[in-house]
Amino acid sequence: MTTTDYAQLKAARELLTRIPLPLDVEADETPGTPYTVTHDGTAEHGTATARTLLAAMARQLDDYILPRSASVDNPLTIVVGGSTGAGKSTLVNTLLGEPLTQSGAIRPTTRHPVLLHRAEDEAALSPERFLPTLPRTRTSGMNAGSQALPGLNPKIARALIPITTSALPQGIALIDAPDIDSVSEENRTLAKELLSAADLWLFVTTANRYADAVPWELLHEAAARSIAIAVVLNRVPEGDEEAIENDLRRMLDEAGIHAVLIHTVTEQPRDESGMLAPVSLAPLTLWIRELGADAPARAAIARQTLAGAVETLAGNLQVLAAEQARQQAAHQSLATIVAEEYEDALTTIDGALSDGSLLRGEVLSRWHDFVGTGDFFRSLDSTIGRLRDRVGSALRGQPAAAQKVEDALESGIHAVVLDAAARASENTRTRWRASRAGRSLLARLDAPQATSAVPEQNAEAKGEVQSAEDIFSAAVAEQIRLWQGSVLEMIREEGADKRKRARFLSLGVNATAVMLMVAAFSLTGGITGIEAGIAGGSGVVGTKLLESVFGEDAVRRMATRARTDLLERMADLLTEHAQPFTAVLEETDPQADAEDIHRAAEQVHAIAAEMSAQSQTTQSQAAAHTNGTVAR
Repeated sequence: MTTTDYAQLKAARELLTRIPLPLDVEADETPGTPYTVTHDGTAEHGTATARTLLAAMARQLDDYILPRSASVDNPLTIVVGGSTGAGKSTLVNTLLGEPLTQSGAIRPTTRHPVLLHRAEDEAALSPERFLPTLPRTRTSGMNAGSQALPGLNPKIARALIPITTSALPQGIALIDAPDIDSVSEENRTLAKELLSAADLWLFVTTANRYADAVPWELLHEAAARSIAIAVVLNRVPEGDEEAIENDLRRMLDEAGIHAVLIHTVTEQPRDESGMLAPVSLAPLTLWIRELGADAPARAAIARQTLAGAVETLAGNLQVLAAEQARQQAAHQSLATIVAEEYEDALTTIDGALSDGSLLRGEVLSRWHDFVGTGDFFRSLDSTIGRLRDRVGSALRGQPAAAQKVEDALESGIHAVVLDAAARASENTRTRWRASRAGRSLLARLDAPQATSAVPEQNAEAKGEVQSAEDIFSAAVAEQIRLWQGSVLEMIREEGADKRKRARFLSLGVNATAVMLMVAAFSLTGGITGIEAGIAGGSGVVGTKLLESVFGEDAVRRMATRARTDLLERMADLLTEHAQPFTAVLEETDPQADAEDIHRAAEQVHAIAAEMSAQSQTTQSQAAAHTNGTVAR
């Protein structure tokens, strides 16, 4: 493998860290949908299966593909796997000539995998170079027949137990794995992880269980990634060897599995150490020794299995690309819903500021109290200058009236904003509930741990508990007051000219600001003619008075500026109100683009094709080497 190929595999591993699959998207039956086959033959689709696949891919890259790619000459790893009670540990102990791993009638027997290897291979099988995700633990006091044998102690956490032995040839490592159909889910998971990290799977089964569904699921998976498989048919009644072995061969052929070795062991008693007669495993023992002495043959098996694992990785990346495309589509759809609903809320607020609806009811009543409706309106026929003087004289005597208009405006705007924000939130939730992805985000959003800490901090400052709605309401009120203050400041800035200053001081700064606030809702909204309420009557009076002070262009500019400033403030408030939705969307960003995953799959597929070609060449060389050895 070239340095570039290895770098691409490393890049694929890094890419997996950017595929969190955070959304529970709708399962479908389209090609490329992640699925697994259950024991009854049905398919399971959906994001949960894709997450399981993603985790398995990451583990296999860490435990097998990357370490093996870095050094194909490392010891060949043979994982001994099979069903509960198949006699795996007894088989291993017999092969080694001494009881080094726990066997017995208690189920599950092997709770922890045991790694057996020669001392010379210890460095090559260190955690840095082999199964780095599985911690190592060592045991002491291992005596034949004692309960101290490794693999049984329930107090030992999930770990790999390494043991050196001279019974194995150099270049061969043997792992006694937990049962693939163990009652313990942790054992089953660990067994599958170990099989995914194997160069060769030594499958142990019995005459009664060789057709069980669970091991055949794993056999099919092993065949799909071209892993080398050897089979030991154990506990076969004497006289039935040929019939049962032939049936097993038939099943393997039908499944497209070409075993490198099939060995049958008849039913027989064990000795005082719990081992079988060594002669019963002589062909298997000889095969392992020959494999240990044949470096080209080991390399051929390792390359074959590695090429198959990388090809499977490429296919799985394509599956993840399809799932990621669904994640991105679902995420974008949910984000669009939030944007649409809160944009509609701002449009609603804008409409309320434009259509004169704010300038009715309480605001209209307070405005009439402010400017009067009798002699004041009849004075419209008089000159604006005289009118301004009369109004200014009247208003300076009732500053509280201006404040009442301000309060009424604040109350009206406040109610409009709260209603619009509440509708946006509720509509967003309603639309999110229509999809599985949306429901999963709402569950995350409403979980106790998802509650923002900001309300609690504010509550502590005020000595009371406040809801998010109370906090938002207070924020809206504050921004409206700040806006009113900015209008007042605008009036001061515009009236800095000495001539204008004298005119607007004759009305009063607060009164002028109130008139400008009203003008912002009537003048800039396109309201024309005689319209009910302020917009068609006394609002015109205020506008005319302002124009007499600042000029028509300046009044329109200030009114537009005031209204724009208010809308910007309300837009910021709506952004804040939408923050729980946008925050959970940010937390669940799919990250990697589906196209990037698709391209990575194509690159990995090309690597697999190249490795497969190299594997075939290595196998030819290994066969030639074996034939030459036999000839000599």
